[in-house]
Amino acid sequence: HEHVYTTSTDGLKLHGVIYNPYHRSDPPTNPVIMLCIHGYHSDGAGDFAPIVPFYYAQNRIVCLPDQRAHGQSEGKYIGFGYHDHFDCIRWCEEMVCRFGPDCKIYLHGVSMGSATVLSCCDDPKLPCQVKGIIADCGYSDGWEQLSHVLKKEFHLPAFPLLYTYNIVCKLMGKFDIKKISPIKNVAKSKVPILFIHGDQDDFIPTKMVYKLYKACTAPKKLVIVHKAGHAQSYIKNSCLYEKVIMNFFRE
Repeated sequence: HEHVYTTSTDGLKLHGVIYNPYHRSDPPTNPVIMLCIHGYHSDGAGDFAPIVPFYYAQNRIVCLPDQRAHGQSEGKYIGFGYHDHFDCIRWCEEMVCRFGPDCKIYLHGVSMGSATVLSCCDDPKLPCQVKGIIADCGYSDGWEQLSHVLKKEFHLPAFPLLYTYNIVCKLMGKFDIKKISPIKNVAKSKVPILFIHGDQDDFIPTKMVYKLYKACTAPKKLVIVHKAGHAQSYIKNSCLYEKVIMNFFRE
């Protein structure tokens, strides 16, 4: 593997790791790159270690960035996908620079990383080399998700705590939770999307993926993994997961 770095639009040094099956030979002129975006309080290896060997065996170059304020990337504040989606586009640009304009890029996000990649799907700056998105257990709306966590984990209502927290986010993190709404992005998506969610996910409720799927106007596919909790779909049924991903590539 190779440690790689890029710089965010607001000057942060971002770290990632590339696993390249062509490290001992010249890559093809149009390599396929999996840009895998991890979730909250994790890192690239933490969320994607199980599936990297599968992608590697399919001769796909895998890039595992650390999101800002995670792992070896700089940053003080976690933005729940707001700033992170600009970073994701920056990583796409970095992959095009490294592997050429004929490369093909797929974004694969898990949990908060799923919200991040979905937030990219309608951005006019998303490089044309991005051919599809795999969104695993992402939330449809940042405000709704944090309200759910407050209620489920702490038995607290959104008002006034979440409203106060959002003021702090605006002042210190320079983002507004109410503007993190992947459901609005997918309604204008430029690329096909594969939605995956476990039917026993009680952290990011399964109902959110149905909302996302319904709102999406791009070519789309929805897979619900039986008996899978949050971010556990690949572990619970890797055969199904790999099958639907390969079908997604072919389509």
